[in-house]
Amino acid sequence: MRIGPVRIALLAGAFACALASCSSRSPVPVTGEDSTIVHPSKKPEGVEARITLYEKTSKKTGRPIGVGRAFTMGEDEKVRALIEIENPEALGPRPLLFHLVWLDPEGSSIYTKGLELAPGDSASVLESSISIQPDKREPGTYTLRVYLFRELIAEKTFTLCV
Repeated sequence: MRIGPVRIALLAGAFACALASCSSRSPVPVTGEDSTIVHPSKKPEGVEARITLYEKTSKKTGRPIGVGRAFTMGEDEKVRALIEIENPEALGPRPLLFHLVWLDPEGSSIYTKGLELAPGDSASVLESSISIQPDKREPGTYTLRVYLFRELIAEKTFTLCV
């Protein structure tokens, strides 16, 4: 039996619908007060993430300094990310596998970091950073994306200035 183009299109559409319904995330992103774009869980009280971008950590308090979304490039300068994970216990007693992906203005990955959050970890925080030296980066709008089990759960854009 020969499968014609119409049947192929119908099968492809059905396959796409099946894949979309497998997602545990809402297809409509929500922008939070802190400008983090969240792809919310379909379940109430699901795993969520909030991203804070900053320049340095206070040696005195351990808190972020220079929080924002615009950073000036310079030698030995970095953009740091603090990702607070909310409701990490929502998926039961199993390790949570995260990927943090930093994208350049063209959307190409410039750095990827894999992290595992073990069940019962007292800290529900992930950290990452990239250098913003002028010889390594171009000015423009960059993005940090947070994936949980390969599903996008949060992202935040920021600008690098000269």
